[in-house]
Amino acid sequence: MLLRLKISNYALISQTQISFKDGLTVITGETGAGKSILMGALSMVMGARADSSVIKQGEKKTVVEADFDIHNYNLKQFFEENDLDYDDIALIRREISDSGKSRAFINDTPVNLNTLKELGTLLIDIHSQHQTLEISSEEFQLSIVDAFAKNKDLLEDYKIVFGDYRKKSAELSKLEKQALESKKESEYLHFRYDELAKANLQEGEQKELEDELDMLTHNEDIKTAISTASNLIISADEATVLEKLKESKTELHKISSYYPKALELYSRIDSVYIELQDIGRELSNLDENTEYSPERLETVNSRLTTIYNLEKKHGVKTVEELISERDSLKAQLDLVENSDERISDLKKELSKIVAVLKEKADKITESRRASVQGLKNEIVELLSSVGINDAKFDVEFSELKEFLPEGLDRVRFMFSANKNVALSDLSKTASGGELSRLMLCLKYILSRSTKLPTIIFDEIDTGISGDVAGKTGQMFKKIAGFMQVICITHLPQVASKGDNHFKVFKHEENGAIRSDIRELTMDERVNEIAGMLSGEKISQAALDNAKELLGV
Repeated sequence: MLLRLKISNYALISQTQISFKDGLTVITGETGAGKSILMGALSMVMGARADSSVIKQGEKKTVVEADFDIHNYNLKQFFEENDLDYDDIALIRREISDSGKSRAFINDTPVNLNTLKELGTLLIDIHSQHQTLEISSEEFQLSIVDAFAKNKDLLEDYKIVFGDYRKKSAELSKLEKQALESKKESEYLHFRYDELAKANLQEGEQKELEDELDMLTHNEDIKTAISTASNLIISADEATVLEKLKESKTELHKISSYYPKALELYSRIDSVYIELQDIGRELSNLDENTEYSPERLETVNSRLTTIYNLEKKHGVKTVEELISERDSLKAQLDLVENSDERISDLKKELSKIVAVLKEKADKITESRRASVQGLKNEIVELLSSVGINDAKFDVEFSELKEFLPEGLDRVRFMFSANKNVALSDLSKTASGGELSRLMLCLKYILSRSTKLPTIIFDEIDTGISGDVAGKTGQMFKKIAGFMQVICITHLPQVASKGDNHFKVFKHEENGAIRSDIRELTMDERVNEIAGMLSGEKISQAALDNAKELLGV
């Protein structure tokens, strides 16, 4: 329930703070005193759009704060999903600066406007004359039937299966679309895949072939270099490196017996001699085996040309990317080949879900139809209690062809306010005053089954008076037995039913007209209601009537 509303620098309001209580709170005030300003500020803190035009003239910023007791309304999940700190008392704040910048906070954590608005719908139902048009919507009418039939559990159970149905239907639709598109392209896909598959590409082969091509291209230079190097090390010529090293070994060996240093050098040269012998043999082998092969050069060039052409065609730069493209094409072809089987399986799964969903939808329909007579009787009785004595009411059902989140039913409320007038769509036959009272009766039915913390009626009693006004006030009182009700009214009969009474008024502040609001004492309530009955000049009869209405 709404505990506190604090308004700073909003329109004609400088600073005001209102503490609300449970039960029925009525708010009265002269036309133009600022009741609409109060509702505007409350709507703003609940996430309604607003701009810098709402800031009080001469100020830099407007701030509206609201505190709610939410401990009985199962909102912890909302706070967890939005990464917000939960507390039994929720603190909501909205600020708008003169630059037009808007900021919103829930429990001092910044939030976007959508999050604020979503929470606002869970905390307050603001009902005005304009919103009475909601009564004509199929969604609202169906919600009334479900509330009366106590279908909450059935609907929640249905919606779980409906979620599976919608998910599986979307999956099937996507797969059928993909399969259709893939089948149209299957010939082209096959051509591209076959071309890559026939190429028998191997990872790393491009680098190996490019290295081999480089070697084959420079074969003559390689052959000459190897042959020259081999001849310098081992040949019949005595001037080879090995012959020179052999002579060096012989000379050092001659003096090694009396010059120890020579023995060490002899050993080192001997090691070099052995290593060069091995190198010489390897060079000789390479010289013998290195031959120019035009056939191999052509083979390598042909293979690389195939790879380069494929890379250019597929817009890639490596064999590895071509292999990846080949595998991707294979997967697409597999999808085409397997899509019919997968589609068939999905249709079977969906068929089972539809059977379960239809069964649950039928239970909801059965519950709705079974409850309609009781709903019709209660609405007629409630309408009579607010002065529409000859009302007739009915609910027409029609079956939908497609599943919706609420089942397979469409309902239409039929209404007549007079004895000799046939039932007709209520949006076409009911007057504004009749719609307001009918909506009030429907809200009463809703209030018994929904855990809405606060409902605000903003002058929906316009167009009624006298005994009907008193009965309407009694209806507000009934609803307040289930939830906190705040009613902005111009009717003394309604105002007298309040558990708490606030008055919006204008006053002069530093030469400017300002709006404010304060709670009335019982004596002040007597005078306020007497004024509403008789105007500015309050008569004793009006005072007596006011006391009678208030029961004092």
